Amino acid sequence: MSNSTAPAAGAADEPGDAARIARLRRLRSALDGADRQKTLAGGVTERLDHLWRTGGQDHATARGIRPDYIQIRERFIRATLADELGPTLPRLLQTQGLQVRLQLLLMFDAQCRYHPGMPVHNVRSIARRADDQFAGWRELVLADVQPSQAFGGPDATSKVRGALRRRQITEALVRLEDQHLVTIPRHPKGSRRYDDFQLLSEEGSREHPPYTGPRTTVLSLPRHFFTSGWVWVLSDTEIATYLMLRHMRAARPAAHADSGVFVTSGDRETLYRQHRSTWRSADMLYRLRLIDRMPTTGRNFRTGKLGNPKIKDKTARKPLVRYKINDDALQDNALATAWQVLTDPSTQDVIRRDHGPLAEKADPSVSLLFSTRT
Repeated sequence: MSNSTAPAAGAADEPGDAARIARLRRLRSALDGADRQKTLAGGVTERLDHLWRTGGQDHATARGIRPDYIQIRERFIRATLADELGPTLPRLLQTQGLQVRLQLLLMFDAQCRYHPGMPVHNVRSIARRADDQFAGWRELVLADVQPSQAFGGPDATSKVRGALRRRQITEALVRLEDQHLVTIPRHPKGSRRYDDFQLLSEEGSREHPPYTGPRTTVLSLPRHFFTSGWVWVLSDTEIATYLMLRHMRAARPAAHADSGVFVTSGDRETLYRQHRSTWRSADMLYRLRLIDRMPTTGRNFRTGKLGNPKIKDKTARKPLVRYKINDDALQDNALATAWQVLTDPSTQDVIRRDHGPLAEKADPSVSLLFSTRT
């Protein structure tokens, strides 16, 4: 991966790339702890890996549960037509904030500490207290903090940045509580006791059942999604699209292995309750190699536009775009991968973006031919 610290000329040529690069730069440069001797990204990665390996208690060395996949109940991502409330995830996309990433982190933590079916208890404070034996939630979250000038701007102290990260977490918990995903007890005067929150089922039911790890497999999310940092690098809409495609693969494994899976606009809107703008985020997932977009006859690969005027009519049947998921790509460091692809794209990155995965995987002479035409 490139170690460059500034975007290469012409690298940020996609809509939204400049803002994303700025965010990645902040995540790369954020420092950890009061001594500010290492990066926050590195510290969060180390602590999440420790959680997965041992269960997360300080100084623990014994082998923990080490789940290869985090299991998610179906109603988190997909619901039936008759379900008025709909799946949980789209309801979390309606506001800005940390709630999508935090919800996934809460399930990762629970399944690294408890076997399926066991009651789950929160053992962490938001910010670590002196007698705590587990890292605080603030130490497990890689959040983008931009202090205003009133708080010191770019020169804000680590204490100020820590307080802002804590506020991001507590605001996300309030949104999760609104969707029946956590319960937060109150002090006698009504203020929330954030450190004592407890996780509820990811199905977001108004009956408030407590969370237990699923006993059956419906939607599996590889542990590297967390330990490699993808949960922090991807946007909420990219996470939603990625989970939708993983669910489709679980439902149609043979089709996925053969030619890839697709989601019709009808299913996307009525079952997954995801908007078209969310679906467009598949492009970034493709550029980051988490999925492969398969070439489609009749569509321009780069733009997805239809080339035949006869199939542009609203009543005409459009050629479907199919995708395959690349689990191995999750093992790459997310922050380093996204930075390289967006700021210093290789020849292979450009070929992949413009011509597809088959061209990228072709022999070097073919790849060179494609690159000279770009």
